Amino acid sequence: MRDRSSKADLILVGSLFLFELSIAVMAMMIYRKGDRPYGVFLPAKPGVVFLITCVFSLVFGAVIILNYLESKPSQLRHFKLLITMNLVTLVVVLLIGEATLRLSARSSKEGERLLGTVLLPKNWENFTLYYRKLLDKSSASYHVYDDLMGWTLAPNRQSSDGMYSISSEGIRAPNAGHSFTRISDKPRIALVGDSYTFAQDVSYEDSWGYLLERTLESKFQVLNFGVGGYGINQAYLRYEKDARRWHPDIVIFAFISHDLNRTMTVYPFLSFADWGPFSSPRFVLRNGQLQLLNVPPLSPSAILSHRNISDLPFIEYDSGYQESEWKKGLHHHSYLVRLFASWFPRWSHISPDLSDEAFVTVNASILRSFVSSARQAGSIPIVVYFPHGEVKEEARAGSSQPIHQHVLQEAQINYIDLTPCLLELNAGDRFVSDGGHYSPRANAKIATCLGKIVDEVLAS
Repeated sequence: MRDRSSKADLILVGSLFLFELSIAVMAMMIYRKGDRPYGVFLPAKPGVVFLITCVFSLVFGAVIILNYLESKPSQLRHFKLLITMNLVTLVVVLLIGEATLRLSARSSKEGERLLGTVLLPKNWENFTLYYRKLLDKSSASYHVYDDLMGWTLAPNRQSSDGMYSISSEGIRAPNAGHSFTRISDKPRIALVGDSYTFAQDVSYEDSWGYLLERTLESKFQVLNFGVGGYGINQAYLRYEKDARRWHPDIVIFAFISHDLNRTMTVYPFLSFADWGPFSSPRFVLRNGQLQLLNVPPLSPSAILSHRNISDLPFIEYDSGYQESEWKKGLHHHSYLVRLFASWFPRWSHISPDLSDEAFVTVNASILRSFVSSARQAGSIPIVVYFPHGEVKEEARAGSSQPIHQHVLQEAQINYIDLTPCLLELNAGDRFVSDGGHYSPRANAKIATCLGKIVDEVLAS
């Protein structure tokens, strides 16, 4: 009799915990439902889990109810005692877990961080405080606010380590204050792009732009308009505003696949760690035409003056912004809930301007516009793809080809893929040891390969 009673107690206790676990998982899956209608939610994985746990909760709930109904009056006290012990145990475990997480959390620029994860909701006050301090320290930076591109190179500046110098025209140069306008009798090649074009992490003499000029036997003046952190959008505007007026004979537009992601941001620092508090110009397509939304982009001081991130203009067009990640609710008082919400975010409706289709069409339209503009100006445009990372690209979800190929195919323009060129080097010789940019040897290889391309273009 005692054995049967102990067995019944184990079944009851087990059913209680499994019932509570099922209810908790159901609540988690409802949270993950987000803005999805039930017709879309239920066939998805969280919806299937929700339905399964609904069945489990009904089964375990029925076991608990039957146990109660079958209890004799003399056993009800024992039944209530088991229920109480279960609830007390559950509360104690949750309190211990909550206290442990609170003690383990650490402050970061985005808010509190736990187990390598930023806990939602993110904290805009932390962001502004961090970036105000960063701006105070970077007053001598060679980057400066620009009312079209968001930021650009400051004329006559030099980096604190002396590696990077900017000419009086805002172009990478051998020394600060150098002027390229003194040489006017040579045909020109203009380079536009990001930090790979700028040749981050190597000296001017090791940059592929300088080496390209040497490869062409100094028959051309090569002007490097590359700027670190630029997306496709900013490289195009840099050409329009700064490079085009030099009337270059050839314009080399170089990019890495990550530059395509940058095009879809308004406030890049929300998506990319340790970027300065600059705003990026955001293009959208309207009736098949490119339209620039934020003219001029906000300056760093204007960005940081906003008390709430939701007040930033055009924030809804930024691919790195999710309103739910910043909006605080009652459930955020629990660190256990916040950790789950950070690991498994709610589903949010994706605006057509942030869709995969917009990603491809906007970037492709910008590249087409660059090629058209360069040709109208009498220049020969050369679009160049730079491989990075391990010199191979991951295909975007749902695509059978690397995303840069998908974009270029949509743009329907000719381009040069320098992947085969870089693969001629040993893997250890392609990148600097302490960063992700090209090494001096890789820069030299690029200059050699592009030198041949330039010769072929001029001969055709």
